[in-house]
Amino acid sequence: MAAAVVTATILPTHQKCYAAAGGITAESARQQWRGSVAAIDELLQNWKTDEWAAEVGGGDRVREKIGTQGTASPMYQLEKALKVLRDSEFVADFVEFQETTDEFMGALYRADSLASSSNNKTGSGKQTPPAVFLEQSKTEVVEMQRVAKKLNAMEPLLMH
Repeated sequence: MAAAVVTATILPTHQKCYAAAGGITAESARQQWRGSVAAIDELLQNWKTDEWAAEVGGGDRVREKIGTQGTASPMYQLEKALKVLRDSEFVADFVEFQETTDEFMGALYRADSLASSSNNKTGSGKQTPPAVFLEQSKTEVVEMQRVAKKLNAMEPLLMH
């Protein structure tokens, strides 16, 4: 008869083990956050639902800007930078920062999914036009902008 041995590792609730991979400093993460806030503002300022809906793959324009397709956006791998910031001297309230960044990332993933859906033409019958998905994606990017402002007000060292 074989016996199973179970071991458990108990970690304190706040350890650096959740931080992003090496190479990202708190200062570079802060710069990335600043660039991301500017990228969101620019995306909303130059939003072109009709133009992008007419293009094949027009939703990819949104995805490139929010960093989920390609590597050119300051928002590329933003979640890693936010984890570094969470553990840095720039953030005073770890728990509220984490909850707020979770809210931000949720909106980002919804914006990505909706923008990606605008590229798909599948199924039979009447399909949802790409413009509908792009407008829903825009709503999520507006939410990202709102949460980013909340983060900046909550943690003023992020922008100074």
